[in-house]
Amino acid sequence: MSVSKNELSELGITGCGGAGFPTHVKLAAKNIGSLIVNAAECEPLLHKDKEILFHFTGQVFEGIKLALDMTGAEKAFLGIKKKYSSLLSHVEARCDDSRISILRLGDFYPSGDEYELVYEATGKLIPFGGIPLDVGCVVSNVETLLNVYRQKPFIKKFITINGAVPNPCTLEVPIGTSVKEALAWAGVADLTGKVIIDGGPMMGKIISPDAIVSKTCSGLLVFPEKHPFLRKMLRTPIQNRSIARSSCDQCTDCTELCPRHLLGYPISPHKSMRTAQLSVFNSNSFSRDSIFCCECGLCSLFACPEDLPPREIAVMAKATHLADGVKQKDWPGKPSVHPMRQFRRVSIHQLVKRLGLTEFEQDAPYTSSGPEIRRVKLPLKMHIGAPAVPVVKTGDSVIAGQMIADIPRGKLGAALHASLSGRIESVDSDSIIISAV
Repeated sequence: MSVSKNELSELGITGCGGAGFPTHVKLAAKNIGSLIVNAAECEPLLHKDKEILFHFTGQVFEGIKLALDMTGAEKAFLGIKKKYSSLLSHVEARCDDSRISILRLGDFYPSGDEYELVYEATGKLIPFGGIPLDVGCVVSNVETLLNVYRQKPFIKKFITINGAVPNPCTLEVPIGTSVKEALAWAGVADLTGKVIIDGGPMMGKIISPDAIVSKTCSGLLVFPEKHPFLRKMLRTPIQNRSIARSSCDQCTDCTELCPRHLLGYPISPHKSMRTAQLSVFNSNSFSRDSIFCCECGLCSLFACPEDLPPREIAVMAKATHLADGVKQKDWPGKPSVHPMRQFRRVSIHQLVKRLGLTEFEQDAPYTSSGPEIRRVKLPLKMHIGAPAVPVVKTGDSVIAGQMIADIPRGKLGAALHASLSGRIESVDSDSIIISAV
């Protein structure tokens, strides 16, 4: 079995665990030493990568082999947390290619960050302003490589549904499924007084029940709206700025536990907090290193002893300086790992306790069944790059897997396919809606 870049580009496959980088472009990279397969799933309460690995083991390995052949990489590292001992035994027993090694990861956050993965797998540090390719690596999510093996249009998405739900589960639903319908399958009949997060509790975003499951959605978490950990997510930028100005005592704990700082990158969240206190907000160059913030949230949700928002302030400063043309690649020097890194990494157990989410630590087993979806809304942009260009019109009949929007000529992007058979209900500049007939 083989697949070419052109064939892959027609399938609309994107990264399934991050920003949605088009896979046909990523796997066209050359001069690759290592392919790193991300199954770390470091966000609390998410289980879809683990469930995929257990239930689709052989297909994942075949996808890894295809990616190795496409990139010419010498070695693949499959990153799995070593705490999953039974999964590791299951996976290792089925690994039949000497090019593939199992990378046993510690149970810390954010072990799935690509900077962390590259260093753990190869001992190399991505240069300032660089990408894994700069050190001969390609990083891909385990679900993405399962899709590469399938060699079918990307029309279904694995998600974990967890939190305050009667039936936590991991399942595969058509892309464009409404969040409300997906949650109903897990037994959530009434969303009154509930908050929904797309993704994990650390980097996920609060969404409406009317939102949809996109190509990059890894999970839907439901929490009572008065849960304490939601307070920061619900604060406005003005509130965060006021809190930063009035309360920070510059203890520097946010910086001391910052994962990127510990890898040797010049990010110091306490500097952004100080700038917010003492100058016209973020106009001071003292906070320029905020452009290295990976927005993992550890500083705000774990490190700060006063429950302040260093992540949110650093993100504001980051936007200011990037808009002013500040670039990571122009920074002098190179990263050097902090000597205390191994002693300052935050375990998931500690993190869950700090967030107050212990009651929601529960399995979300894979189920092969799912809701019957009769209508989907498919955004034209669920990936990095330019929006897809519709090739259908209102009233057209389509079948599941049919291309309905193509990559703009000469642009970075991903094709879009019908995730169910039916009739095109509407086409506009943002999305295509399909109703089953």
